[in-house]
Amino acid sequence: MSRRFFDDQDFAAGQVVELGTAASHHIGKVLRMAEGDAIEVFNGRGGEWQARIQSISKKAVTVQLLSFNADNRTPPLAVTVALPMIKGDRMDYAIQKATEMGAARIVVLDTERCEVRLKGERADKKLAQWQAIAISACEQCGLNIPPVVAGVESLKSWLDSELPGQKLIAHPGEQPFDPGTLLRDQPLVLLSGPEGGFSDEELDAAREAGFTSFALGERVLRAETAPVALLAALWAWLG
Repeated sequence: MSRRFFDDQDFAAGQVVELGTAASHHIGKVLRMAEGDAIEVFNGRGGEWQARIQSISKKAVTVQLLSFNADNRTPPLAVTVALPMIKGDRMDYAIQKATEMGAARIVVLDTERCEVRLKGERADKKLAQWQAIAISACEQCGLNIPPVVAGVESLKSWLDSELPGQKLIAHPGEQPFDPGTLLRDQPLVLLSGPEGGFSDEELDAAREAGFTSFALGERVLRAETAPVALLAALWAWLG
C-alpha cells in the first residue's frame, strides 16, 4: 500500500495540487520522500486519490492526482464512542485505537470520577491534538473519513442532548449483552466510564436516558482499553 496522507482541500482526478503544511512537512521533512514517489491522498469527504509527487520544495509538496477510489472501508454501522477524559498519553491511545476500530464519532466527557479536568483554551488545544491523532490513525489504517472528536462536555449535559436510538453503557457486574437485539441499520452510541467507574447517580441518569447496561465479561477493563474492546466485540457480534 502507498503511503497515505490527509489534506483538507477539494481534489479532482487530473489536478496538480499543492498540499497543505502538515502533509507537505510529513512527506518532505519527516519521510524524505522523492519526486516521482506514489502516494494516496484523502480529504475526509469520502474516497481517496492515487497521486504522484511532482515536486518537493522547502515550503510545500506538489502532487498530481491520477485516479479516484471511492472505497471508504467504513463499518456498516455508525457508532459514536463516548469516553471520559483519561490522564496522559492513555487518552491518545484510546482516541487512536477507537479510530482504527471504526468509530464514526468520538465524544470526550467529564464524569464525576475523571482523572483529569480540562476547560477553556486547554480543552480546545487537547481537542485539536486528539483530532490530529484520529486523522493520523486513518492515514495508517486505511479509513478515508476521520471521526469527529467532540467535547469536552459534562456527562449530564451530553445525556440531555439528542442521541441515537440504540444506546449501550459498559459497567462491570452487569449482565452480558444480547447482540441479537442490535439493529444493523440504526446508529449506536457506546458509553464507557473512567477508571473509578460511574457513580450510582450517573448510572441512573444514563438508564433514564435510555441506555442499556452490559458487561463484556468478569474482568474490569482500563478506561483506555474499554472503548477498543467494545468496538471489537461489536464488530464480532455483527459478523
